[in-house]
Amino acid sequence: MKINDLYSSSQAAATYQNQNTQRAQEAEGAQAAKTAANTRVSGGSDEVSLSSLANILQDAVAESPERTAYLQKLSSQFEAGTYKVDAKKIASALVDETLGTNGTIGS
Repeated sequence: MKINDLYSSSQAAATYQNQNTQRAQEAEGAQAAKTAANTRVSGGSDEVSLSSLANILQDAVAESPERTAYLQKLSSQFEAGTYKVDAKKIASALVDETLGTNGTIGS
């Protein structure tokens, strides 16, 4: 019985070498594509766009002299232990806000 060694001939060896080279190039190409994709994801930039409502809200809470004075008054009362919470007023405001009635319950 004769066994033919496929890799003993120069043509078969060249074919084998070409296949290995091609596989290595494909692997390198896949790695390069993966690296490029990761670079696009991590190297990209973030962008934030605020709506007009956000701008209105930001303007509404901007520090005005009246608001600053009011907050200082509350802070002083809290530190002195004289600040009292009106639980009924808060509960009423929460219910009104939730129902969207603005104090018109029972009217």
